[in-house]
Amino acid sequence: MTHTAASRITVGIFDADESDQAVRWAARHAASVGGTLHLVHAFVWTELDVNVDPISGMPGSGFRGAADALLREASELARSEHPEVEITTEVVDGNAVPVLVRASEGSDVLVLGGRGMGRLMTLIVGSKSLALAARSHCPVVVVRGRIDGDGPVGLVHHETATENVTRAAELAEAYGRDIHLVVRPGTSEEQAQEILAATAQRIALSHPSVFVRDVAIATSESAKQLVEASENSCVMIVAGERASGPVGKVSAPRQLVNVLRYANVPVWIERD
Repeated sequence: MTHTAASRITVGIFDADESDQAVRWAARHAASVGGTLHLVHAFVWTELDVNVDPISGMPGSGFRGAADALLREASELARSEHPEVEITTEVVDGNAVPVLVRASEGSDVLVLGGRGMGRLMTLIVGSKSLALAARSHCPVVVVRGRIDGDGPVGLVHHETATENVTRAAELAEAYGRDIHLVVRPGTSEEQAQEILAATAQRIALSHPSVFVRDVAIATSESAKQLVEASENSCVMIVAGERASGPVGKVSAPRQLVNVLRYANVPVWIERD
């Protein structure tokens, strides 16, 4: 990860119900960090050997026309809220996971909607989510719940992850927020304060304007408790955990899957 503001924010566009919140959040993030917005729709119909051409005499009809309209509406939504953000769109033939993995290669962050339990949550919480989390070349944000919160940046402490601390500092600086630290259950109050002090000291070296305001100890190992400890945050940053095997592969353990299930704020999954 480069320690600079994200410049290219890619959003996977599926349908309006699942993508509107993701587009709104991504546009706001792009405006905050001075980035550009790239909206991508995976056009699966060519994989199914069906006619995608418009109906004769009806321009804009057919599956291809519907995909173009979906991106046009998403672009208009983003522009209506943040007209200063540069926006590009792209329809790419193929299934969602490989299309988004390729799109992530040139991106600083990949943003997906996760409202409700529709197709996108099937992608995120189901087996395909593991493939996307494992293969994405950049951090992944799953937009859940509130996107207009004015709370701090929530950071779930991880003993070995380091990039998520830097990311939290970058976002806190860009958003003008403090950082709220969450540590795992079983941590004593003394240990929690030591982690808080060490995290604050590290962040102060690179982002002196960012304040780590407090630390909370999750009351149990359940993902639901970790989420509740960060419920007042504007975004929740967690670490993607690397697995043994191919270089660059990241696992999506059950706890992370459950965090995505219970979260009521956007979840930023950082790559270490």
